[in-house]
Amino acid sequence: MYWAMKIIQQPLGPVQANCYLVMENHHAILIDPADRFPNLESILKENECTLEAIVLTHAHFDHISGVDAYHCDVYLNPQEFDFLQDPDLNSSSAFYMDVTCDAHPKPIKEGINEIAGFEIEAIYCPGHSIGSTVLRIEDCLFTGDVLFQGSIGRMDLATGSVSMMKQSLKKLYQLDKDYKVYPGHGPSTSLSQEKKWNESLKYAEIY
Repeated sequence: MYWAMKIIQQPLGPVQANCYLVMENHHAILIDPADRFPNLESILKENECTLEAIVLTHAHFDHISGVDAYHCDVYLNPQEFDFLQDPDLNSSSAFYMDVTCDAHPKPIKEGINEIAGFEIEAIYCPGHSIGSTVLRIEDCLFTGDVLFQGSIGRMDLATGSVSMMKQSLKKLYQLDKDYKVYPGHGPSTSLSQEKKWNESLKYAEIY
């Protein structure tokens, strides 16, 4: 029996970063766990799913703090493998914290990846951080801290780049299909909505 994809959004951690539980056809992944996902075991049992992987949009502290709570494969843009053990790179030191992660990540390559029963397209979008990656699963974009509802991610943390962010936003603007957008902070939106109303996204395309 086929089970359609289900997404549960849960803000977690000290700055309420969105963690996403994505379930489909008995498979489940977590995207950006900042802490333990509430009632995870009962949710998985109710949906007859098994947690098989964690996928990270990037490795800033507020998106990785809960990774070590789980025993499964962790996937990340290899440009940020070093972030997991470096509080300066993962920006926890900038907020007077010392966050590290003991996971041994596997690389998520640009393009199509087969992970835990999901086909995940990784779209490399540096700017907020050097390895920021937008994840496309079916008609959904998990944008991390690249694109929010009505705004974009900051570029003043370690490895951030205004010029790279501009190119990444242009790449997203040029996607020719409408997608549901699940950002790293704040409410979900859609790509068409952001193309219409998000001034930063529109500016990147024009200039």
